[in-house]
Amino acid sequence: MKKRVHKLILSDSDPYKLLGISSHENDYRLSWALNSNLGLNFCKTENLTVQPNNEEEKLEFSVFQSVLENKSLKMNLISNRCPNGFLIPEMKNIDFFLQVFGEINQEEIDNIASRLKPIDIISAVFEIIPGKLKKAGNLPQE
Repeated sequence: MKKRVHKLILSDSDPYKLLGISSHENDYRLSWALNSNLGLNFCKTENLTVQPNNEEEKLEFSVFQSVLENKSLKMNLISNRCPNGFLIPEMKNIDFFLQVFGEINQEEIDNIASRLKPIDIISAVFEIIPGKLKKAGNLPQE
């Protein structure tokens, strides 16, 4: 009897694109810089609350949101730090995550990253593959 081989082909199944931003500025200052330099409209929304598995204390992270109706995109600017810990502990060198939902291709993500880099309060910007993060489930799913 012949062996049957089944191949599982995975497409880009992440529901969002993710950029990591290093900046030592406050969240409201960074959102203001993104609004003025990129023509976005980030506004403060409800904090993201996470409860680590082995702790009773809940951690809260600030979230700013921008919706681009004409391109059907939604962006979240999420702090990775709070006084008691990190949203994604394996990414301690990242201060903020820019999460982009909607139909967006790689060229557009690269364009956003290249437009973020010249902003003087941003030290570094790079793309992160959400599927490779252990704690990616801590990020909002839409």
